[in-house]
This record gives sequence, structure tokens and C-alpha cells, in this order.
Amino acid sequence: MRLIGITGSIACGKSTVSRELFRRGYPVIDGDVLARELTGAGGAAMAEIGSVFGDRYIASDGSLNRRMMGQLVFSDSTARARLDQLMAPYLQNLTMERISQARASGASLCFLDMPLLFEKGYDRYCDAVWCVWLPEETQLERLIARDKFTREEALSRMRAVMSSDQKADLSSVVIDNSGSVENTLRQVNEQLQVELRRSEASARRRRAPEAAPVVAQQRSAPPSLPPDMDAVQRPDSSRRKPSERKAEWPMPRWTKIALICALFVLLSAFTAQMLMGGYLSGRQKLHEAEQEAIDENYPLYYTEAIRKNAAEFHLAPALVAAVIRNESSFRPTVESSVGARGLMQLMPDTAEWIAHKLKVDNYSFEMMNDPESNIRFGCWYLSYLSSLFSSDPWCVVCAYHAGQGEVSSWLANPLYSSDQKTLIRSNLPEGPTKQYAGRVTRDYGIYQAKYFDQGAVVSPSADNVAAD
Repeated sequence: MRLIGITGSIACGKSTVSRELFRRGYPVIDGDVLARELTGAGGAAMAEIGSVFGDRYIASDGSLNRRMMGQLVFSDSTARARLDQLMAPYLQNLTMERISQARASGASLCFLDMPLLFEKGYDRYCDAVWCVWLPEETQLERLIARDKFTREEALSRMRAVMSSDQKADLSSVVIDNSGSVENTLRQVNEQLQVELRRSEASARRRRAPEAAPVVAQQRSAPPSLPPDMDAVQRPDSSRRKPSERKAEWPMPRWTKIALICALFVLLSAFTAQMLMGGYLSGRQKLHEAEQEAIDENYPLYYTEAIRKNAAEFHLAPALVAAVIRNESSFRPTVESSVGARGLMQLMPDTAEWIAHKLKVDNYSFEMMNDPESNIRFGCWYLSYLSSLFSSDPWCVVCAYHAGQGEVSSWLANPLYSSDQKTLIRSNLPEGPTKQYAGRVTRDYGIYQAKYFDQGAVVSPSADNVAAD
């Protein structure tokens, strides 16, 4: 059975897609329905919710007062984190139970409709992920019309979760829901046919019997007679009488033992030398293979521009190289689906702001296709973030990916930071930013060891970062 994740930001139309799949007879596991089951009257999570948040958030029928809880968690990140941690094990267990039931029913496809699919790590169970996408302004209008929110309430809920563009970047398939319902369902049907073909191909592979190896039967040749040989020539002494033979010197027993020990030592030394030679040869081949893999997966281009701009803005060049590898794989003209461009993937507004800070004359966004300009702008931005977050590399890299506002909110949250200066990495919410920062940190160490001298990131001085 193939498990397909369905995700999308709030009010993007996941329910439209899920209803169509359910209408066609496919099992659909709806995360919102599961959450309502857990928080309904007598739900498995209600006792713990009442204990943690108080009875004021419990409705008269024993279910969760969703309006009051929504107002709390969308305005208080600490409360939202506490609710997420409380609900996670209940939702995980119930989701796995429903997936097992779908698999036992013999379904070829099963769909997992989870609004927080990536944030909660459910994507690791999926064979593919479909993202239902809307432009941000259309999403805002639909949310206001659907839930009767004010514009501020709707924006608060949209900004509390991963954006639609971020989810689209992480997904296997993007379904554009900005047009008509018919257009959306046409896309669903196309992707459904693709998944059905994949499911059938997997089923055929499982049904194919394993080919039994054919062993050639060889008959052994009949034994041949040994060739004719001359008679053995014995020495004359063997034909003499015993009394006529010369007396032989008897070898002492200790001499025999000494010779045997010496032979054993020589054989042991030879064997050890052969084994050590084989081990060292194997290690050498492994080392060469590792170096080849590193050379292939960790290239370094634009070295001079990286060194020059890293030195100007007091950055470790290995950190700049690691960011470029993860942002663009050293492709200078690549452009993301959200409009970020160039080696260090700068957004138009960010690049224009940096150009103003660097006092660049005749700036245009086309300059971001130029490797030298893109690296210079990106290094300035890394230096700027370093000055904001006390040169802590983890905070800087997270802010480069998710924005300084997100990192500032994490630092203010005691769940994620104990000193409001550094982040507790293990406690950070699972998602693309944590994964991105982990990859950049790993690659930073590899680039540092392979291409650059050892050294730590130098904090940028006030002269290197223009004041706002």
C-alpha cells in the first residue's frame, strides 16, 4: 500500500481534495477529524488538557472549547508548544492505528490529510506528499470569508504555521487551488493515475517469483593412472648391513622444541604482516573512496569570491560555502518557486534592502545572477544576522532560512532557549528550518576540514554592518 500525504497551509483547500478522494472510495485519514475525536466529549486527551490548561477551556459537554483555545495558542507561542507536546503522542498513536487498518483492508492507496504534516514529522511515513497551494493573498481572503475572522486574526493564524510556499518546496507534488474547482479536481485525477501506476508496479514486483539459480552439473572425469616412472634409486647405505652404517647424531629434544617454536614465531610474524598489510590496504582504499565521495558531493567553486567577501565581512569562508551548497548547489542562475535567486538564494525585497545598505548604484535584481554580486550580498546578510544573534552560528543559519523574527520568537521561548541567546537544538520544533541548519552545520565542518584553515567564525564589527 502506498501512503500519500496531503498537506497545505490553513484555508488552502485540503478538504476539497480529501473529499474528492473519499468520494472515489479511497481511505482518507484526516488529522483534523482525529484531533476532534481526541478532544471531543470523552476524548482520550481531554483529561490531560483540563489538567494542564484548566477547566475554563472545557465546554459544558466535556469537549474542548475550540474558540477559547484557538485565541490562546495563536497569541501565545509557549501555550501552543505545550498543547502540541500534549497532543503529539495521542495523535501519533491514533494515526498509526488508522494506517494499519487501511493496510489490513487491502487498499492500494491511502491518503493522510495532515495540516502539520512536515512540522510534526509525518512526512517520513509517506511515499509521496501532495501540497494544496494558494497564493498568500488568496489564502488570506478565503480564510476571512470562511471563518469570519478579522484580517489581523487571519494573519495571526497564517503566520503561526509554515507558509504555503515553504510546504510546496518540500512536497513531491503541488496542486494549485487558485483556479476553479474543476481545475483542482483535474490535477487530483492526473496525480491519482500516477500513484495508481506506481502502486500496480510495486504489486507486480512483489508477485514476481524469484528466479532459481541454475547450477551447471559437471561430471567428474575418471581418475587417470599415474605416468610410468623409473624405480626409486636408494642410496648404497640402505643396502648395507646395520653394522656397516655410520652412526647418526641424535638431535636433543630441546633443539627440536626450539626449532618448532622458531618456526611458529616466523609463521606468526609472516601471518601478522600479511593481515596488517591487508588491513592497511583496505583502510587506504576506504579512505580513497571517502575522499572521492567528498570531492564529488562537496565541490567548491567561486573560491576567490568566497574568500574575499568572507574576509571583508568577518565570516568563516567554510560557512559561506556550506550555505551556498544547501541553497543552490553552486548553480549561479537558479531561481526558486518563490522567487529567491542566485547562489545564496536572495529574495527580491531582501536583495534590494541589502543594495541600499551597501550603497550599490544602478541596482537591479538581475545582478543576483552574477556570482560575485550574489556572494557579496549574501555575506553581508550573514554578517548582519551574526551581529543580531551574537555570532552564534546555529541562530544565524536558522535566521537565514526562516527569518530573524522566527529565531527571535524561539529565543524568547523558554522551551527553546534557556538564556535568550542560544537555542536548545534538541528542543526545536521538527521541520525544514531545523533540518536545514543541521545540514549547513555538518557541511560547514566538512568544508572547513577539506578546503580552509582551522578557525572559528569571527564576530562582525559594527563597521561591517550598517545600522538600520
